[in-house]
Amino acid sequence: MVRDVEEAIAWYTRVFGFTEHYRYGEPVSGAQMRAGNGWIMLKRAQQESALPRQLGYGTQSLTVFIEDVDGHYAHTKGEGAKILEEPHETVYGEWQYATEDADGHHWLLSRHHRNLSPDAWGAIVAHAAEIAPRIAPMLAVGDAKAAIAFYQAAFGARVLWQLGNEHMVAGLSVQGAPFFLSSESPEFGTRGPATAGFTTVRIELFVDNPEALQGKALAAGARERSPVREHMHATVGPQPIRRMLQGAVTDPFGHVWLIGKFLE
Repeated sequence: MVRDVEEAIAWYTRVFGFTEHYRYGEPVSGAQMRAGNGWIMLKRAQQESALPRQLGYGTQSLTVFIEDVDGHYAHTKGEGAKILEEPHETVYGEWQYATEDADGHHWLLSRHHRNLSPDAWGAIVAHAAEIAPRIAPMLAVGDAKAAIAFYQAAFGARVLWQLGNEHMVAGLSVQGAPFFLSSESPEFGTRGPATAGFTTVRIELFVDNPEALQGKALAAGARERSPVREHMHATVGPQPIRRMLQGAVTDPFGHVWLIGKFLE
């Protein structure tokens, strides 16, 4: 709940880097904003006295997980937002800072920093957590440093970490989607497509604007396999066929990327 939806949209965009999805009402009474892979709904409060800023306290804290906590903190502080907690490591292994928005809502901007056993910091486990498995590709490349530079230029990839020099392994992400790359390792049976002469995997990348991203990839040195155009895509579920835009490129290291988005 916010005092003024339009002002809140502007604040979250400028200070937190959220993006507006839609707004509704005349005057504007509600909106939806995107925070990475999360969605934030805004609604005009019926009574300003019910907002945390007027009450003098809040009843909830919102946590957003981001990769660059320190950079986000510097930007937020530079925009004049009220900082409640400086960046620090929590007892449970998160690196985070706390801030307050224009209406007094409490926000934690956080990332996982290191694994800590719950009993190491005094927690009691009621039920063991079942963590869903995550699958992320690891791309073998002939020149890891050149590959990192290409994926940054072509897809706006962020480097999460990197190890080694001559034989390098690195973790990257594209708009929050993680993947890894490594130098070719014949001793472990891995060669890049450019060396092998073929590839057995295609990587599908879903984005809001596939035409723009494909153009960016081509400008960075990718080779176009097919332009972005409308396709029918088979899926699993009650609607087995969906319309989508999709193009394809081959990166300089032989990996094939399908770049698209669903239309319905």
